[in-house]
Amino acid sequence: MITLWPAVRRAVTGGHFVTAWTFAAVLVVSVTLLAPLPVGLSVLQRALVGAAGAAGISVVWAGVALIERAASDPRVRAAVIVSALVLIAAARPPLQDALSRLGGLPVPPPTDAPLRTLTNLVVWTISLIGAATLVDAARSIRETNALLAQVLAQWEGSAARVRDYAAAARADILAAADLLNTARFETTADVRALAVDVRAHAHRLDERAAAPPAPGDPLDAQAPRAPRRRASPLRLPPPGLAAGVYALAVLPYALRSVAPIDLVVGFCVALLAGGAADLAARLPSLRRRPRARGALFVATTLLAGLTLAAVAVGQGVPLAAAALAVLAYPALAFALAAGRSTAHALRVERRRLSGAVAARGRADDLGTRRVRAALRRAAGLLHADAQGAAVQFALRHPDAAPADVAVLAADLHMLSEQLRTVLDRPTAPAAADSLGPVLQTWGAAMPVSADVSDAASAALRTDSALARERTARVELRVAATAGGPRLRVRIVSPGAPSPHARLRPGSHAERLGARLTAEGADAVLEAVFAVDDAAAAAGSVVCAEHSDGTPERRA
Repeated sequence: MITLWPAVRRAVTGGHFVTAWTFAAVLVVSVTLLAPLPVGLSVLQRALVGAAGAAGISVVWAGVALIERAASDPRVRAAVIVSALVLIAAARPPLQDALSRLGGLPVPPPTDAPLRTLTNLVVWTISLIGAATLVDAARSIRETNALLAQVLAQWEGSAARVRDYAAAARADILAAADLLNTARFETTADVRALAVDVRAHAHRLDERAAAPPAPGDPLDAQAPRAPRRRASPLRLPPPGLAAGVYALAVLPYALRSVAPIDLVVGFCVALLAGGAADLAARLPSLRRRPRARGALFVATTLLAGLTLAAVAVGQGVPLAAAALAVLAYPALAFALAAGRSTAHALRVERRRLSGAVAARGRADDLGTRRVRAALRRAAGLLHADAQGAAVQFALRHPDAAPADVAVLAADLHMLSEQLRTVLDRPTAPAAADSLGPVLQTWGAAMPVSADVSDAASAALRTDSALARERTARVELRVAATAGGPRLRVRIVSPGAPSPHARLRPGSHAERLGARLTAEGADAVLEAVFAVDDAAAAAGSVVCAEHSDGTPERRA
């Protein structure tokens, strides 16, 4: 019941409660379960009166369909549907009597009106909500399968997306290299303008490194459907649920048709027969035989319906009404089983869709990781070396001489050549298998034996997505700025920190003005220190720093 309730709630509030199946259910219920009761009516007369009443009820549900599709609030939709159920339960008995009198046919006594209304309310609620739940679950499965097909198609196109991403990244890097190589500047103002252009290229490379490759066309639930999958095994309803719902449905009719002792006996038989049918299909020997279990469930459910019909005939219920149990109880049990099976299938398909979306993202991430690392290295060269050199030149040479301009042009040409090779520069492999520390840790708690093939070992050493060792890279750079030389220290370690990670308050690193940031898939600990001019007078390289207000420390 827990698994069915979310599906029922979604069907009532989803805006598509009324479908073509609603009108089919109205017709079937009207001419069978809720057919006119007087014994004097023939089968044809019952069918005609029931069909005429179904036409009037269908008009009401057509109006409900228009209202629920126009409403945007789920609570309004649910209120409209509940109101329609109550209205039809109250209006159908007098409507049916009016149609019978119009044709000169007998009608039930007025004293039966309250129980007839209650019967209508129970039967319409069970049949229409059940039909809407099954239809909604089937529609959700189709939409989920369609999205899954698109995700799988996009996943298969991951290699093409990675190629396009790498080509675009190479084009951006080469454009930045061409800017440094072909720049023409004669005055300090030209150098300042070049610094602005270099900064724009560095930001473009950073943005491309941070953004994943385009996933392709947006997902559309109305796209061509995925191929039909093999039906999942029948999932049985909870034991006793079908019998309890059936007893609730026939209670109003039984109250006005049989004696109290017969009513108690009938309910006990319904619970015993229904419980036996549910438990027989759950025998341990059938646990791994879904087809045999489903066949036994069908047989025992039909037998339970025959048993209920026989008990009803023995209690004096007319044969036409008693025979409905042969159809009504199995139909109810099958509907509950189908509802549970459909709800389970929907959960499975949504898990498949979620897993496919995650796998698609992982495929793109693994395929572009090397390219994104190269983009970040290129952006660092542009920002720290090229832009920094231009800023330092503008500060040191307010009136630049041709010789000074030539030196700057040569430096930028060298940086241009470095940029051209940054994308093809291989990533340093890990020093050892990342599996080693894990095995060593668990080996202290239990005997652990490992069988790692050469190919797997090579993958663990060389694949940056699999290598997760405790390694770090330390970068030290002296930058000459307008405020004096600065020593920039960066410690890069694989594995991005959590979004809210920060240095421990009062720690030595924090007191020195260090910052912990995420750079792609890496964690970066960075600090800037002031140094003496004499220590960095020769060969210093400018690094354009963006101060965040952190006080600088002297190294």
